[in-house]
Amino acid sequence: MALYKAFRAAEVWITLAVLCAVLLLICWATITRYLGVPNVWSIEVTQALFAWLCLLSASVAFRSNSHFSVDVMAGWVGPEYERHLNVFRYAIILVLLAGLFWVALDYVELANRRKLPLSGIRFSWVAASFPAACFLMGLTCLERISSALGRDPNT
Repeated sequence: MALYKAFRAAEVWITLAVLCAVLLLICWATITRYLGVPNVWSIEVTQALFAWLCLLSASVAFRSNSHFSVDVMAGWVGPEYERHLNVFRYAIILVLLAGLFWVALDYVELANRRKLPLSGIRFSWVAASFPAACFLMGLTCLERISSALGRDPNT
């Protein structure tokens, strides 16, 4: 389980590193443009990293319950059924993420045909952020389902 905790900590650190890279590249592009020698590839790389930043951040937020949620049904069913409702809710999200993951894999394959014009990076590297985020959020759903069923997710 220590390996899994390290994996989740690495997810947060990678997200922070991508955020720092985006900020530094934006500053670099601004400075070079101000000096009259615009560095256009930095904008392209920034846009690619921004896709990763958004989706990795969504995964981190989902894991820490920082996303919005609508819990109207929790008030209807009462506290004794809240655990079952959580299992149902995360199961629905997991099914949705599995479907999105499957479609996103096809998109990555399709995106591999295209290169970013200035940097030459294959667009599939950008598109891969979506199935990666679906996978990470799916792991979170499995953790929550396991926890709601009374199993220790850390074993």
